Parts: sequence; C-alpha cells; structure tokens
Amino acid sequence: MKVVRNILIVLAALLVLITVLIVTCAYNPGLTAELQRLIYRGKTVEVSSVSNNEAAARKEDSGVSGNTAKAPAVRMRTLEELGLSENDMITTLDEYYKNCHDQIVERGVGTYDFENIIATETLVQEIYAKYSDKEYVDGYMNETLIEVGAASYEMNLMVEELEGKHFRLTHQLVLN
Repeated sequence: MKVVRNILIVLAALLVLITVLIVTCAYNPGLTAELQRLIYRGKTVEVSSVSNNEAAARKEDSGVSGNTAKAPAVRMRTLEELGLSENDMITTLDEYYKNCHDQIVERGVGTYDFENIIATETLVQEIYAKYSDKEYVDGYMNETLIEVGAASYEMNLMVEELEGKHFRLTHQLVLN
C-alpha cells in the first residue's frame, strides 16, 4: 500500500512540474522559442534573435556539453527548393498583412499552416515587433476574423532562414 501511495505522490509531483512548465512557456514566449531552438537545433530561428543566428550556430557547433566533435553544418534551403522565386517574396509590412489576410480567408475556419517568404531580415524584425506588441491584430487579424466568422484563434509563428538572407514564416493557426 505504501508503494502505491509513493508512486501516486511521484506522479502528482510530475504533473505539477509539467503544469508549471506549460504555464511558464505560455507566459514567456522567449522561453518557448529557446526550447524550440534546443529541440530543433537550427531548423528554425527565433524571430527576436535573427541577427544572432550565426553566433547561435557557432555555439551549437562548438559542442556545448563538453563534446569536442562538431555538429554537422545545417545547410539553408533555397527558394528554388521550396518551389518559389524572388517574385514570391514579400517586401513590405502592408503586403505581408494582405497576404496573411488572403490566405486565411481562402482557407477559412479550421487548423492549418500557411507561410510567407520575407525578403529581408529588417522586415522579419518589424513583423516580430508587430506580433510582440499585438499590433498585427489591428493590422489584419480583426478584419480577417470577421470575414471568416471565427470567434477566436491561436497562432504560433516559426521562422526559417533561407539561403540569400530570405526568411520563411510559417504560421500554425487554429481558427474557431
């Protein structure tokens, strides 16, 4: 009986720790992005540290856990590999808002991903600032929600640096 009770206590403690981690990540996007970076190792880039991408890659390659072997270099994908060209790139914030709006209206309510190809690091940083300050809501999201008849949404934004200093933004969206 004591063994069962001890197992239940350990399980309860683990559930509390997991709950604390989930709540902490929900209220701290920086921590969530850092965990994502650790999990995916170079496959995605935290938007707020786009300019530090090379330094982060060097740090990863140096063997953080005392391992002297270098990690293999991550090759950035090209526009051509994604089936895109420079004509598909977004160059202004207004163009980005319109593109997001149009893709969401086209797909409507549901759970899906959509993406944009951003021409410059400066524009990626501007977009990140709009998300951080919730200015994107007035920029395109309020109007879009009304058009598709959605009452609520959840969205995650991931950034991948492409060859040539272009960026692919992937939006993971749940519209209810």
